[in-house]
Amino acid sequence: MFKKLLVIASVCFVLVSISIYLGYQSVKKNLPPMITLDDYKPLLVSNVYDRDNKKIGEFFRERRILIPYKNIPKNVVNAFLAAEDDTFFEHKGVNFFAILRASAANFKAGRSVQGGSTITQQVAKTLMLSNEKTYLRKVKEALLAFDIEEHLSKEDILYLYLNQIYFGQSAYGIEMASETYFRKKTSQLSLSEMTMLAGLPKAPSAFSPVHNPSRSKERQIYILKRMAELKFITHEEAEVAINEPLKVYLKEDYQDKAPFFLETVRLQLVDILGENKVLDQGLKIYTSLDSNKQQQAQQAVLKGLKELDKRQGYRGALKNLTDEKEIQEFLFKSRAKMFNEVKEFKIITKEGKFEDESSFDLEYSISKSGIPNYIKKSKSIEGIVTDIDDKQGLVLLKVAEIKGAIDFASMTWARKPNPEKKADQDLIKVPSQALKVGDIVKLSYKSDSFKFTNVDVKNKKDKKALLQQNFSDYAQFELDQDPQVEGSLLSLDQKTEDVLAMVGGSSFEKSQFNRVLQSLRQTGSAFKALVYAAALDKGYNASTPIMDAPLAFEESEKSEEGQEETKIWRPENHSKGFSGEITFRNALVQSLNVPTVKIIEDIGVKYVTDYAHRLGIFSPLNPDFTLALGSSGVTLYEMVKVFSHFGRMGKKMNPKLIYKVEDHKKQKILDFVSLDRRFEKETAEIEKSFTEKRAEYLKNLSTLDPLDKDKLASKIFFEDENQLISQQTAFLITSLLRGVVEDPNGTGLRAKSLGREVAGKTGSSNGYFDAWFVGYTPQIVTGVWVGYDQEKSIGRGEVGGRAALPIWLNYMTQAHEGLAQESFTAPEGIVFVDVDSKTGKPAKAGSKNILKLPYLQGNEPSATKTNNEDETEFLKQDSDE
Repeated sequence: MFKKLLVIASVCFVLVSISIYLGYQSVKKNLPPMITLDDYKPLLVSNVYDRDNKKIGEFFRERRILIPYKNIPKNVVNAFLAAEDDTFFEHKGVNFFAILRASAANFKAGRSVQGGSTITQQVAKTLMLSNEKTYLRKVKEALLAFDIEEHLSKEDILYLYLNQIYFGQSAYGIEMASETYFRKKTSQLSLSEMTMLAGLPKAPSAFSPVHNPSRSKERQIYILKRMAELKFITHEEAEVAINEPLKVYLKEDYQDKAPFFLETVRLQLVDILGENKVLDQGLKIYTSLDSNKQQQAQQAVLKGLKELDKRQGYRGALKNLTDEKEIQEFLFKSRAKMFNEVKEFKIITKEGKFEDESSFDLEYSISKSGIPNYIKKSKSIEGIVTDIDDKQGLVLLKVAEIKGAIDFASMTWARKPNPEKKADQDLIKVPSQALKVGDIVKLSYKSDSFKFTNVDVKNKKDKKALLQQNFSDYAQFELDQDPQVEGSLLSLDQKTEDVLAMVGGSSFEKSQFNRVLQSLRQTGSAFKALVYAAALDKGYNASTPIMDAPLAFEESEKSEEGQEETKIWRPENHSKGFSGEITFRNALVQSLNVPTVKIIEDIGVKYVTDYAHRLGIFSPLNPDFTLALGSSGVTLYEMVKVFSHFGRMGKKMNPKLIYKVEDHKKQKILDFVSLDRRFEKETAEIEKSFTEKRAEYLKNLSTLDPLDKDKLASKIFFEDENQLISQQTAFLITSLLRGVVEDPNGTGLRAKSLGREVAGKTGSSNGYFDAWFVGYTPQIVTGVWVGYDQEKSIGRGEVGGRAALPIWLNYMTQAHEGLAQESFTAPEGIVFVDVDSKTGKPAKAGSKNILKLPYLQGNEPSATKTNNEDETEFLKQDSDE
């Protein structure tokens, strides 16, 4: 019997052994191929830099920076060994004792509380297997771990592990984790910092120092004590690190840096290089953006849109609270929100807590004036109305834990929205017309001490008492609201051709629609600049007389019934009046419609269309006289390029978007990329036609007499393919557009306060749907558009000079800080004549208002010309001299 049982047992053992062997062979046969260091090509973050090599953004699927093993400090390695696998350098891939210990602990706890995987097994799982939790996967993991140990050195395994693992906060690999949490390279980490990071891979969310400081601290202490036990460090060093406060940075958000610009760069690179290369291969992308000017542009656009939005009226409080508990909860939450928005970091104490935010003893939490630093002038904040005094014109507020007040003089704009009424003719009389106690309102912070800006109390006694009241412990706020109206801005460097700033809308988070590149809007009178430039090449000059008198055009249309109907189109000036005979210059300066229509009637719609195409317009243009008044939908990008060509003396602007792109090994893989590339399909036919016409023209030109050749060459095409129009024409239209800014009757007069030579043009479409201003100095060209995405009026009287120009001026004032004063220099072939500003005829002794205007030589109103010195200095003078 015993022998029989022994035989049966032996047979079973053999069968089991065979089964195990066959199973092992089967599993091993289906294992993924062994990884080598050459095979390791992890996903890397691509970094984007501005023109000064300052980081402005990232493109990624996994945020990772690869670091060689030799650059990782020994104690960083030791920290991970203490945390994850202290026998790493002894085992052959699997630690059976650790597995048994973990199994016993898990069985005792009734849940998974310990893991027995070695670092090698984690490498096998992360790089070669899925995350499925099955016994088969664990078997595969162990087998792969043995193979990895046979093929790779321990240092190579650690290299793979430390570069691959996830640390939370979108950070993969030790180098990215170090930069994310501590804004340092791995080589610069302190013992306290490296042990905090070593605790993360086990459970990045649970042990996050940003979200769970207590658990993160517990894990760090465990690792430091293990390092001391393993003799990696001394017990004294461990104690010092345990007691050291730890500054942990929040993940840097590049969303507000230059979102529309970055998205434009990303789309272009994906189109050229492919998505995988851009998102996964750690590129270094160097762009043309000026970060300072970008921030100035974003602030100018938001400020201008808010001012315009206020002129539309007040849309009301966010909500109204009367329950005291709800009010306290609101104040607490709004304070926490503001506090977190301005914080760059959190400090973890030795007790594993964040430094007490409620005590306001942190360096970024309190200003010298006593107002918390988390309240920023640049941010809209929320507060609650606690009292309203119509008699005193005062609104009292609570904002987080501070008291505030609104002076009624600053909120008279808060009428109910009505686009049919001008804002200054529809002001509210008392604050209670707009607000009531308990209203949750948007606010902008103005001062840490409240002062009345306009005390309007009729009773002298009341007025004196009011002024004597002490409001020093009240902060001053103004009523605010998020703008619904949209806007965009594009700024280019006239000399380097860099894209300096691009603002595609008020909020990228709210809408990714880029209104610089994607929005086709009627340009209104801004398009007149092209019409007048084209007319200059047809023989017009600043003094050409044009009759500003009523016009009527008959237009034939088919009705729905198929019958011919005749309609009458009568172009009108914005003022509804007429000026009689007026000069070419003054018609543009005053932006008169009727003379402009007469000009396009004379020189031809087709000619103006071709001229616009040459200067960079590629959007479809209306083939009728309304083209002259900006009836066609055009992008801001096109208009800015047109005006840049004027300011560059006819030279083509080729906007630089990207300087170069390098791979993660710093090898250049891509050179200069122009923003024009974005519109290659739209411009292909126009470019082809231009090239063919230019070639034909130059061919015919070679057969002409030299005198005729010079006469023609200055007006049509040029040897230099980048010379789009003659220098003389560009200078003359620049002079006319300077008049728009400098003349007392000019629609762009406000831009004169820039204090530099400025040329530009306002634009407003019918019904006040769109407002434009495009202007330039010798150094920078900038365009601004304002309007609603869904076309509707932005308000009566909201023309380009009122709605768009202030944004332009705000930005350009800051953008020119530190830049030298420069003048538009007259080219050869330009002469200057003193003329009567009204008639354009040569000035006489009795002329009251004399202008010194430039003319094409041979096309001036008389032979009275200035000397060369006068020509050079002319454009530095005021136009009314």
